Amino acid sequence: MTKKSLALFTKFFMPFGLTGNVYLLGALGQGLGPILLTPILTRRLSVTDFGEVTFVAAAASILGILFSFGLPIVISRSYVLDNKSRPSVISWFNKIIYFYLTLSILILFSNPNSIYAYIFAIALTFSCMQLILPLARSQGKYVSFALISILGTLMPSLAVILNSFLNSSLSDLNALQIGSLLAVILSFLMVKTKDEGNQKLDKYNLKNSLISAYPILPHMFAVMALLNIDKIIFGQELGKSFSGFIQVIMLVATAPIMILSALNHPWLNQVLLQHKDNSINAFSLLNATITKLLGLALFLIVFIFVFNTQIIRVLNPNLKMTSEVSKTIILTSLCGLIYVIYLANTHLLTWLNKFWVLGISTPLSVLFQAIVIYLTIDSLGYLSAALGLGAALTLQILLLQIARNKTESRNAIKPIWQITPLVIFWSVAVIFLQ
Repeated sequence: MTKKSLALFTKFFMPFGLTGNVYLLGALGQGLGPILLTPILTRRLSVTDFGEVTFVAAAASILGILFSFGLPIVISRSYVLDNKSRPSVISWFNKIIYFYLTLSILILFSNPNSIYAYIFAIALTFSCMQLILPLARSQGKYVSFALISILGTLMPSLAVILNSFLNSSLSDLNALQIGSLLAVILSFLMVKTKDEGNQKLDKYNLKNSLISAYPILPHMFAVMALLNIDKIIFGQELGKSFSGFIQVIMLVATAPIMILSALNHPWLNQVLLQHKDNSINAFSLLNATITKLLGLALFLIVFIFVFNTQIIRVLNPNLKMTSEVSKTIILTSLCGLIYVIYLANTHLLTWLNKFWVLGISTPLSVLFQAIVIYLTIDSLGYLSAALGLGAALTLQILLLQIARNKTESRNAIKPIWQITPLVIFWSVAVIFLQ
């Protein structure tokens, strides 16, 4: 590899140095893990059973955000910006994890027959992961963060696969819940910190933290819905089997977004610290990082464009590879370019402490996404999911830019980076819809 090639590799694949590289490895583990396990799941489970597992996991992911009460953002901000918060945060963090684990285990032993009981129980475990991940990141445990990310993604599926091989009396949903519980327990052990006692009078106690966090809760809820609402709509409108099909399609298509989401963790810390230190180059560094991440996203999109047919055939032999499926994957992958700009906007609003903007704009965007899918699912099929995601991210960028227009960050992101991803996505969308 030449020095020039090495420099380009470093620029696009190590945008945050060693720390970012660890996050990237974690993201690759998250992304590659399901891709490696899905072929086994689709061959061990029936089409309907795989779709049911996908439906429950998607619904639990969204509900799990509600149970986190927005507290992950308190963990992220407090650890980065105020060291005095840590004893109080650890105190209520431990209590919530123990309570949720206990409640989920009780539901498991009650042997529920309702699919909604499983959604509730698994949502509790997913909520625990939402709290554990930012704590690992804020503690500077980057390797643990990567391992926890992979555990949370793989353990539930591994439990379902093992259950299918053992031919046990446990249902697939039982196994999914057990895997989720194991993921939480192992992850909690990696970040567990001694509780230093009661912090009732502290400004970072649970009550004050909830008051501080609630404005971001609708945003967090909507972000999870952004990536899962299509599976729920397809399952409700077309049948549980289609939840499984759209899951496989989106597993490939949203790979750029998944990797960018992992890199978002060091990027958020970087942006907050730069502005905390009043860095005069903060906006320049923001745009430099946008450039690198757009390059990374483009590389991933090209890879998906070239190999999507082969990947789908391996992932699910029951999913017929048609031009509609291929177009859906390509169009959805282009959302990765828009997602970079979306993340940059959210960082600026986090720095400005304007959580309420995200709390309004993100739910509106997801509502728009759901409407687009509902209105087009009969005529466009799978392509409606891609169109809905692109429409949601486009609306989100427009709303966030409007919200920043009267702040010092209004010109923080270069117009070319704001416009180019939107032009690319909608140009391709128009061609595909013709």
